[in-house]
Order: sequence, then structure tokens, then C-alpha cells
Amino acid sequence: MMIATFSLSPAGAKRLIARGLINEAVFQQAMTHGRMIIGVGTTNSYIAEELGLLSADEKPRFAAGIVSGGVPCVTAADTRFTSICLENGRIIKDISWEEFIMDFNRDDVFVKGANAFDADGNAGVLLANPRGGTVGGSFGVLAARGCKLLVPVGHEKLIPSCTAAARLMGINRLDYSLGQRCGLALLPAGFAQIYTEIDALKTLFAVEATIVAAGGVSGSEGSVMLAIDGPDEAVKDALALARTLLKEKPLSVPRQSCKDCQASGNCVFKEIPPID
Repeated sequence: MMIATFSLSPAGAKRLIARGLINEAVFQQAMTHGRMIIGVGTTNSYIAEELGLLSADEKPRFAAGIVSGGVPCVTAADTRFTSICLENGRIIKDISWEEFIMDFNRDDVFVKGANAFDADGNAGVLLANPRGGTVGGSFGVLAARGCKLLVPVGHEKLIPSCTAAARLMGINRLDYSLGQRCGLALLPAGFAQIYTEIDALKTLFAVEATIVAAGGVSGSEGSVMLAIDGPDEAVKDALALARTLLKEKPLSVPRQSCKDCQASGNCVFKEIPPID
């Protein structure tokens, strides 16, 4: 048995999570013999790329709500891709995901990223759309039918309590916001199956992983350090992958122009000047 450590940038973690998730049994079952929706999101863009559904250059367009340049905002609607609908591994076109989900059964899978998760297994998703966006259109159907909700999310997004956060958030509850005002949808433990770097390392290499440190500088901001424990060859294989993930470039996703913003009154980013 061997123990080793390595660090992952947020981009490297997204790549690892994507490679692990597409090899999970639940994911594979839905891909080969069922239906799946891959919702728009930055981590999900890596999943779509790993499946050959997006090119590297297309990934920035597979996102809606983002935090970019320190500001919560959205991407430009006219260049944004929509969620991907799959049946038996084939893309189903000419149908919206809202229509496609109406045929979901218990073994079908919705893949939705998150903005936060906590140690209790809850996930949190920021909501800039007053109607609840993707979560608002899917949560009831998935819960009513007992479908599977996979939530790929990196440990950079671990917070103390999603429940406490949800109590404070809300588009109409916030008085000011430097950026888009948002609510926070709480996806409870048990309903949402959170999938992190730790899960990906277990899936791919059957090693046990523990987060031992976090943070960094010079491009390593938001990184996590992991210690892995397992058979010698498995640990060496994991280290070999980790070395390649060091080359993963940060995903740059520009927010929409302020002049095109439809959320009038919901953002004071332009109203409050920076301190010199």
C-alpha cells in the first residue's frame, strides 16, 4: 500500500470529476439504456467534452449563470448553448429539455452542477431566474418520479451549511448585490447525489482520497490538495493522471455586457464605484 499527495486546480478538478462520472455505473446505465439530461454549467461542459459532445472551444458557451471577474452574472443569451438531451447515448434534437424530462423514469438521470455543497450532503444552486431556472423546471418532476439527480461539484465549493445559506438568499430578499441578485435552491442530501474529486478517484483507481489542504497562488487559487491511499500501482496511476491535470488551463467564461443586462435594478455593480 502507498500514500501520495497532489494538488488540483479548479479546472483540473473539473476534468477529473468529468472522467470519473462518465465511468460511474449509474451514468453508464442511463447513457446506454435510458435517458439523460446534461444541464448547462462549467463542470458539465467538461463532461460533455469527455463524451465528445462539445469541443474545447465550445465549453465556454455551455454555461448560463456564472461568477466571472468576481461578479455573479450570466452569459450572453444569444451565444449560449442549451442543455443536452440524450436517449440511449444519442443526442435528441428539436426538443427542449423541459419537454424531454416529461418522459423520464426512475433510472433516468439529470446531471446538474452546483454552486455549493456541505458536509451533510446538501447541494446549493444559485438562482438568478425569478422562475427558478433549470432547478425550478426539473426539481418537481425528478422528485415526483424518483429519478436520479447527479451533482458533479469540486471541493472548492464546499461551504459550512447550504441550509443556512438558503435562508439568507433570494432575489427579492437582498437589498444590494455587486452582481446579479440570486436565490439559492437547496438540493437535499439523499435526493442529490453529490460527486466530487474523491468519488472520481475511487471510480477510476479504487483509491481512498482525503482533502488535506486548500488554496494557493499564481494560478493555484481555489486548488485542493488530496492525499490518496491504496495499492502501489493504483496510486502511481492516479499520480500519472494528476500530472497531466496540472496542464489543465482555467476555463474563461465571459459574462454578458452590462448594456445588455435585463436585470434592471437587481445589480449595483455599475452604481457603486470602486475605491481608488
